[in-house]
Amino acid sequence: MLGCMAALCVTSCLNNDDNDNSQTGLTPAEKALCYSTLAGDYTGDLLYMAVDESERTEAVDTIDGRWYIPTDSTLIITDFPSALLAEHVSQPPLKEALADAPDQTIKCQVYYTQLTPIEFLVNPYPLTYTLNYGGGTHEVQVYFYANNAYSFGSYDPTEKKLFIKIIEGVIYVDGQQTNYLTSTPFLFVAQKK
Repeated sequence: MLGCMAALCVTSCLNNDDNDNSQTGLTPAEKALCYSTLAGDYTGDLLYMAVDESERTEAVDTIDGRWYIPTDSTLIITDFPSALLAEHVSQPPLKEALADAPDQTIKCQVYYTQLTPIEFLVNPYPLTYTLNYGGGTHEVQVYFYANNAYSFGSYDPTEKKLFIKIIEGVIYVDGQQTNYLTSTPFLFVAQKK
């Protein structure tokens, strides 16, 4: 998984240097072409780093993931397990409460940056939870990397594969930023039908 992410990041960076639109963005017609190529529903693999606390190790694990692209500026990830967001939280009561929270829908804004191959930034909106732990009720917000080259999507037209990576970045509790989280990437891979 990490090798795949690194290859995509390097490809993205190299291709942007050669793309005349990298500084100004794509034209409306080019964005429409990107959207018409990618629009639709996807079911694929969600890859993440699973923690084995008894062994104190991490390994790549995979579950089914679902997402769709309904507009030229929107990506929706459905049924994202809150337990995966809790996996790398260091504060035990918060970790347990977040792991027990219902699965979430993550709405993302997309910004197409390149036409060939299609590449785009993925900007997930934060998730907000009301969680009971530690003797009280707390508003917990999970933020993801946004406007960042490491939170992106790419479509490989040769293999007809769509790759999307988002990164869980920080947790706020009752409006205060915490250091309870190690930044965690999630990679989505699907074959375009």
